Amino acid sequence: MLKNDKEILLIDVRSPQEYKEFHLDGAINLPLYDIELQVGNKIKRKDTPMIIYCQSGSRSRKALQILKQEGYQNLFEIKGGLDNI
Repeated sequence: MLKNDKEILLIDVRSPQEYKEFHLDGAINLPLYDIELQVGNKIKRKDTPMIIYCQSGSRSRKALQILKQEGYQNLFEIKGGLDNI
């Protein structure tokens, strides 16, 4: 999916410390606890395709719900998070 669509954003919803220790190449860090406040500043278009991930999948599921409530579309997640890769 990432290889075929250059417009897709990879969103890491873990803490800044976790992100600093390891993250997928090209990922943007939007911590779950801050996502509502930061997302509008970092991602203007609500139809931008995004792949959301965390360590195990629980934070990414919550982030997807929040982003949907904020009106974002084209949302995907890495099921099971980084633990599943």
